[in-house]
Amino acid sequence: MKILLDTAHIEDIKKYNDIYDIAGVTSNPTILSREKKDFFPLIQEIRSIIPDKELHVQVTGNTCEEMLKEAKAITHAVGKETYIKVPTNEEGIKTIKQLKSSGYHVTATAIYMPQQAMLAATVGADYVAPYFNRMNNINVDSKKAIQEIAWLFEHYHCDTKILAASFKNTQQIMDAFLAGAHTVTASPELYTQMVENPMIDSAIAGFSQDWIHTYGNKKIYELI
Repeated sequence: MKILLDTAHIEDIKKYNDIYDIAGVTSNPTILSREKKDFFPLIQEIRSIIPDKELHVQVTGNTCEEMLKEAKAITHAVGKETYIKVPTNEEGIKTIKQLKSSGYHVTATAIYMPQQAMLAATVGADYVAPYFNRMNNINVDSKKAIQEIAWLFEHYHCDTKILAASFKNTQQIMDAFLAGAHTVTASPELYTQMVENPMIDSAIAGFSQDWIHTYGNKKIYELI
């Protein structure tokens, strides 16, 4: 079970990498465009923050030839260990197959149906990325879809892992894990919401008040 950050915001990556056991960072063209920075310097800066962790960068080409060229340029800039995200249509499947034959790490993205995940796995994708909330938006049962993918991968002893993405709330993240996702990627704000809410704040405040009532403002290490 792993968590990744779905952002390209440098300060957030630094902050949350310090707090949590982040396995890496995912990005896509939309996320990168929000930063309004040059592409290669931005992904190189991200790599410098997480030198030994996963970095997922998506290609933008429409043809296999274009995507292969982009994958080569990306890995030249930030290392061959980078996961190349490829949309899972026919050109994408063709691209994944060729990238894997050349030793690349690949994440098959834009998964809306289990059959896409199955086909991506047959050509060796390291990860498949089902879009949890977006599937719900088109009346696809996201939990059931991930359960089906997880069953297929386990039944056929497939090495491909499920990297669930596209979440609007924390319950969806938990639902993805409970359905069988190996990894999730989410915005920093959603991880904060998992541990920051009024009920938690109230409990912590109560502990502090009880401590002060008995021991004053001294900390434990001051009582030695």
